Amino acid sequence: MEQQAPRTVGKELPSIWHLRVFETVARLESVTRASQELLRSQPATTSCIAAFEALLGASLFERSRTGIYLTPVGLAVLVRARKILDAAAEAMPVPSNERGISPLTLATRVTRTQMRCLIAIAECKSFRAAAHLLGITEASLQRAARTLEQNVGGGLYRHTASGITTTEVGEELAGRLKLVSGQIAALVDAVGAYEIPRERCVTVGVLLLDPTILIVNAIRELTSQFPDTRVVVISGTYEALLNKLLREEIDFIIGLLKQPREALGLVEEPLYRESYCVVGRRNHPLCSRSAVSVAELAAYPWILPPKGSPRRQAHEHIFSEGAPPPASIETYSLSTIRITLSDTDMLTVLSWTEALSERRFGLLAPLPVVVPWSEPMVGITRHHDWKPTEVQDAFLKSLRRNADAIAGRP
Repeated sequence: MEQQAPRTVGKELPSIWHLRVFETVARLESVTRASQELLRSQPATTSCIAAFEALLGASLFERSRTGIYLTPVGLAVLVRARKILDAAAEAMPVPSNERGISPLTLATRVTRTQMRCLIAIAECKSFRAAAHLLGITEASLQRAARTLEQNVGGGLYRHTASGITTTEVGEELAGRLKLVSGQIAALVDAVGAYEIPRERCVTVGVLLLDPTILIVNAIRELTSQFPDTRVVVISGTYEALLNKLLREEIDFIIGLLKQPREALGLVEEPLYRESYCVVGRRNHPLCSRSAVSVAELAAYPWILPPKGSPRRQAHEHIFSEGAPPPASIETYSLSTIRITLSDTDMLTVLSWTEALSERRFGLLAPLPVVVPWSEPMVGITRHHDWKPTEVQDAFLKSLRRNADAIAGRP
């Protein structure tokens, strides 16, 4: 069976100092007190934590006015970090105690570069071969190696006929630091494979080409309030999403309300009425007009979603007094629509929320056309007995606030 490569291959790993700062902040639940214990400035401590989170690709703390507290991922990291720090302290040579420096303090002075150099020297049996293995100059390797030797206060290297290699003390330290390095790599892999608890997840079904701004704003607000959450957005047709909702693969659907059969046990919550507009490229010939006739619209080719979709129905209402021009291209893909319109004189129909979103790219613009169609309702479809978690409830509240803003409600 083929084995997967570790996620840490070719990836920069955290240092022992990163782990020490993280453990101190987690234990004291305060950046200020941690900075005092570590004899570092608050900005330096904050920067170190941010770098550690970036290397792990996870949020480890929730910040509040009363302190800084571990997320579920942070709790898992703390258990491993303390074991690694104990192993790093035990790896330090005995002479360090004679200098009045604690083994842990000594261990935190060992940089990732120094660890790699010592391990390579022990494996290659010479400075030159180790430098070649690491892809650095011999001078750079020697500088890191000698700094480490000076910090630990013991002779780590000796001259031989084939060059400089490690002493017995250096050999033992290299072996122990290799184990520590492996534990750090395992920590990074574990965080990468960490599954966020279901109660910290929101899985949303979104109808194709439906309210993007509403979703994006709600996600931004939620992740600001709960940094360790995961939001999964699944796009699809109404029928596909309805089946996922009935199988409880998603928490709820956001989009146009379709009044599902009562027997399905679903309820709909209206949010706002959606309106539609005709859109073309920013410098389209019709954009400068104060009014555009139906005949003028019919003279241009169109890119539209398939028949039966709300935008296609809006298009048909525009040309209700005659045969609507056919769609030269049919697609649900907004990126395809955007690129096609920006390079041609084709037209399409978008919801006003989508049109506002597209304005930020500066490629498309709405035309002065009134779409004569009663506005459909956008809302939430969910199980009638569904009980949202704290995170899911916060997401729903954010959706409602943003829907009020779109509808112009106070």
